[in-house]
Amino acid sequence: MRMVMVKGFSKTGKTTTVSALIKELRRRDYTVGTLKDIHYEEYRSDVPGTDTYVHRESGAYTVTALGPNDTVIMMDSRMSAEALLKYYKEDFIILEGDCGIKCPTIITGRNTDDIDKRMCDEAIAISGVIAEAMQEYRGFPVINGRKEVERLADLIEKKTKEHEEEVDIQLIIDGKEIGMVPFVQRTLQNVVIGAVKALDGYEEGKEIVIRIN
Repeated sequence: MRMVMVKGFSKTGKTTTVSALIKELRRRDYTVGTLKDIHYEEYRSDVPGTDTYVHRESGAYTVTALGPNDTVIMMDSRMSAEALLKYYKEDFIILEGDCGIKCPTIITGRNTDDIDKRMCDEAIAISGVIAEAMQEYRGFPVINGRKEVERLADLIEKKTKEHEEEVDIQLIIDGKEIGMVPFVQRTLQNVVIGAVKALDGYEEGKEIVIRIN
């Protein structure tokens, strides 16, 4: 599973960029999932008047709407993005909005001030409204998500593959390898290395094997 984040201020072209990327990655025969981070305080996934709303107002914590064409699970709390990612099995996950996951990131903005305020170490490109006015900023390519989506998808394929290859860790329980998304792999790797690197015998780059019986 590969992940890319598209983040920026409201009305800067995030959803337009995400939509174009979904279509292009699907055209390339990848399966795609998305996760949208919403910061609007008044947002609710359900509305007054529905049966599921009555269920929640009556005190149910988890409520599921099981329809003929889709399924919606509602919980009366915010789950972490990390917890949600375990339900995804697609080739690519596109995260819209800053949900705290460290992965290759596209910054959208109307102008350079927007970009500067959202810049991060994980940035690989700039897109959104600003792409109508420039092609490069601070060493990053500025790519129009509508007009140059093939170029943007090429970059994402390259950068997410490199990001995946940075992590080399396996978790095996009772002889069965446990699948992990890159974020969880990286977290587990950092925890293990952090715990053992002060011990005698630790050498950077050497294989580490931990067995718990």
